[in-house]
Amino acid sequence: MAQYDDLHTGTITLVGVVSAILTFVIIAAAQVLYYQYQEVETARKEIDVPITASDNVILEQEAILSNYGWLDQEKGIVGLPIDRAMQDVLAELGSDSKAEASN
Repeated sequence: MAQYDDLHTGTITLVGVVSAILTFVIIAAAQVLYYQYQEVETARKEIDVPITASDNVILEQEAILSNYGWLDQEKGIVGLPIDRAMQDVLAELGSDSKAEASN
């Protein structure tokens, strides 16, 4: 019976090429998953974050603009709701233009 000390270079080459291709595919897939998760996390942490500080300021300003209240009680300055103030200004402008037209 004959003994062979030869290496099976074809099989070794095939296993090496398949391993290299498989390694490349795994690295590419891991990189794609990493960038996808990075994009999701960036959107969650930076883009979709509610801006609570500005939301609170806006709510406070809307409350001031829509309610009656003292702006300066010593001077007798009262704050009106913005809709009421606009109506009063229009009424004053209308009465001023009528007074000028009659003169």
